[in-house]
Amino acid sequence: MFRPTLRSALIRDRNGRYVVFTSSLVFVACLIAGLRLDPRSMFVNLLAGLGCVALGVPIAIWVVDRYIQNATHARWARVDEMTHRAIATHLCDAMVQLLIDTPALKDFRPMPLIQEGRDKPDARTIEGLSALTAMLRDVPNPGSNDLSDAAIEYYEISKWDLDQLCDNLLTRVIEYSDEHDVIDSLAELDSVRRALHTSIIGHKLAVTGGVFENLPTLVDACGKVYALLLNHWHPTENGTTQAYSDAAK
Repeated sequence: MFRPTLRSALIRDRNGRYVVFTSSLVFVACLIAGLRLDPRSMFVNLLAGLGCVALGVPIAIWVVDRYIQNATHARWARVDEMTHRAIATHLCDAMVQLLIDTPALKDFRPMPLIQEGRDKPDARTIEGLSALTAMLRDVPNPGSNDLSDAAIEYYEISKWDLDQLCDNLLTRVIEYSDEHDVIDSLAELDSVRRALHTSIIGHKLAVTGGVFENLPTLVDACGKVYALLLNHWHPTENGTTQAYSDAAK
């Protein structure tokens, strides 16, 4: 993506075309002059130049890549903990709201587990989300209109949290972080949210039902995001860094 963009920009810009034409002209002129003056030395210098280029390009790529990586890590270090906490907060708030707004669910035992990870990622939240997913999948007659109406009410209440996750925070993670697994999981969550939104539109237009059936998938997607978030969470307490990667596996 990067190279074609530079190439197309260089070719489309008039000054860029001048640079390409001038460089080509200078190269041909120097080649002809060198071959006329001293062909042997010209070939030696040409081979030496090609060797330098062949060696310099990989070294330059390696150095530039390391520099970009370090610069990205330095930028992300300023906002990583704040972003991770924000993702955890919105995920937990949306899932607790789902537990409250679903009349078919009478068991609220997952709620304390989910709330444990609201302020910072916690392994117990994954247990609560897994239990919530199982409860939603066990609800009888998930395609009923009453459950769809309840799911729509929940979505309208939690839309702000889901929008923050799939719009603002996803954009921030893409811009500053190289946590590609978290980016992929947030993008998957966005796809699930869009499917839920589409089913809501269909139900409102034609009373199709089936909105509730998207909720277990939504919780499952949130659980994946949270597990990966937990894997990247490295809180520092009293100078000691503790990783929770094993809990997320």
